[in-house]
Amino acid sequence: MASALFMALLPPNEEAKKEPGSQTKVSSGSAIVQRATVTGRSELRTFLRMNPEEDFDIEAINAVDLHALVKEARAERRLLKAAVRTAEALLPRVHAETEDPLLVGAILSDKTLAWYLKSGTDPDWAEFTPLRWGGIFYESRSPGGRLRRKLTTRLTDLIEDCVTASGTTAVLRAGFGGMFRGSKQVKSAVQFALGSKRPRLTQQVAQAYLDDLAASPRNGAAPVPLAHLSDAAKRNGSTEVNNTLSELFRPESSRALMVLDPRFHPGMNAVTIQVVPAKNVEEGSTYDLVQRETGPLRDSAGAHGAAGEAVITAPWDRTGLTNKDWLKILKNLEKHKERLEGPPPENHRERETYVVLRKLLLTDASARKAFLAVHWKGRPSGLPLLVQLLSQGTWIPEADTDGDYLEAELDHLSRQEGGQTTHEGDWTIGHGWTVTREIRPGAVRAYTARAPSAD
Repeated sequence: MASALFMALLPPNEEAKKEPGSQTKVSSGSAIVQRATVTGRSELRTFLRMNPEEDFDIEAINAVDLHALVKEARAERRLLKAAVRTAEALLPRVHAETEDPLLVGAILSDKTLAWYLKSGTDPDWAEFTPLRWGGIFYESRSPGGRLRRKLTTRLTDLIEDCVTASGTTAVLRAGFGGMFRGSKQVKSAVQFALGSKRPRLTQQVAQAYLDDLAASPRNGAAPVPLAHLSDAAKRNGSTEVNNTLSELFRPESSRALMVLDPRFHPGMNAVTIQVVPAKNVEEGSTYDLVQRETGPLRDSAGAHGAAGEAVITAPWDRTGLTNKDWLKILKNLEKHKERLEGPPPENHRERETYVVLRKLLLTDASARKAFLAVHWKGRPSGLPLLVQLLSQGTWIPEADTDGDYLEAELDHLSRQEGGQTTHEGDWTIGHGWTVTREIRPGAVRAYTARAPSAD
């Protein structure tokens, strides 16, 4: 009897390709969940038909109820073994598809296309789509409500659950030794997909964007606020999120990333993510999904791109930037009236890009002028205050904290640039610059910068 059940769950290839029969639509909540998952048919049968090649569908894998699958597989240990082998075969492909920025970006563009074409006419979109798309890349959660763990974690847990359900005797059998691959060793062993160099926030940012699409059906050409993505920027910093988005989608400018290009989708509007910069560094940027018609706007964008004037507002994680590169960035920001985003505050003075920029500002008056026109607002504020002092010659802080921030920058420069503090209130900061502090009546601090003779 058990063997017959096992054979029934492993149908011929042609039977595996049959679509499940359509069901009468009802308005109950369970019916909507049934649409979103594969509840109502054998979870195990559906899962065992999957493979990492021709029959790979990450959304279908994500929709399988893995807890129900384990309950079905308990009928026979060979079923547990088959489930483990299927999960082990799928895991490398799932890892690659959910961690490689190029593959992740392709999936997100495909889901955006589905949102564009289907969500506006599907009255149940916001009810069943979060269940199908939630947790593909990273855990999805609603405040005080549903939490869906990411798919790779759930597949790893499935393997462990099947090992546990098989019992000690079965695990010790020689023919079942492969199941050890699904034990706790899997969590460390399956890190073979891409190594440690993949972007840290790729999965979080991708899932936040996907959760926004699932929760917000298209309403004509109206923009869609991306609340989950905006929350991710608050938690992780706008600079990090913007850099990750630029890995997933093609930047059109410092404030727009192309998700659906009408060149490849004739008759459709362009769909872009618009970045709304925060008023200060402490607040995260916010994001909107915007549609725009093709035509003059597109031609303008193309000419802009052809001129090679893409505006970079957050270059802090780039490597190999030179003085010339920084000067070009600052001039381009000034030309397009954009603002340079502040560096991530953690150990910002140790960043290579920060060190190169600071050296440029100490040695080039034109760079200082451009920087003052485009620098970030808020903290870390030491470098903008220093450049203001160098440009004006004398500077009095409006608040004591501004003086503290400036002196922290001066102290760091004095150490890093080889200068020596002769006594309290004097700094030699390199490249011929010296700064002195004077205490005026009312305990007002005044700073004077003396420029090198050639500047």
